[in-house]
Amino acid sequence: MSKIYFFSDVHLGAHSEELEKRKEQRLVSFLQMVEKEDAELVIVGDLFDFWFEYKTVVPRRHLRVLGLLSLLSARHKVYYTAGNHDFWLDSFMSHEIGLSIHEHDLVLENGGRRIYITHGDGLLKTDHGYRLLKRVLRNKMNIVLYQLLHPDIGIPLALFFSNLSRSSREKKSTVYMDDDYREYAQEKIDAGYDMVVLGHTHWAALAPYKNGHYINPGFWGMDYTYAVVDNGEPGLYVWNGEKGIPHSPTFPPGNRKFII
Repeated sequence: MSKIYFFSDVHLGAHSEELEKRKEQRLVSFLQMVEKEDAELVIVGDLFDFWFEYKTVVPRRHLRVLGLLSLLSARHKVYYTAGNHDFWLDSFMSHEIGLSIHEHDLVLENGGRRIYITHGDGLLKTDHGYRLLKRVLRNKMNIVLYQLLHPDIGIPLALFFSNLSRSSREKKSTVYMDDDYREYAQEKIDAGYDMVVLGHTHWAALAPYKNGHYINPGFWGMDYTYAVVDNGEPGLYVWNGEKGIPHSPTFPPGNRKFII
């Protein structure tokens, strides 16, 4: 494959019914475009605002997106690096949908260039509490215990706490800068990678460093941005529903809230 597409932070199920419909329609048209290409696709985490699989039950929403991903994976390699909102990915995504699931990180090669990919949650130097919470949430025993809840209780409960957490962060109005993420990417490039792709920040980025690049596909859930590496050359775009338009983010991004 000469081309790899990257998108992240769709957060399906996070917003109003009107926005969810528009977001899904835009994503569907994007996936249909990728399906026609000779390309690979990487979902850099947080496709869903919440995802949890039971042994015989999965959330009923977003079936159109799941169906398209299944069709896409029949012809293309589709990778999924788990984000902080959807890291309870299990056999349904891999066996039924056909995605290649990566709990932590992923390394690909394109045009002779090595690409390191991870969602990026927990990379903030001040994220000590979250890193502990992440270990608790990903603990296999805790997942088994949560599966004992009936799906009609467990899924709405998790969505409630996800929305409650988001509302709390929005009220704080904290301005966030992605310095820690750029520093992390630079360290990876110094270690031998040519490109580092991170999500999570909700800020699109295409920043050169030495002979490499820090890439962030950005916040699909609001901005519809995505990244492409084509024969070793990176690019950043906005999907307008019909085609990709080149995107040049401003650095620093400015006074935008960091809401994950």
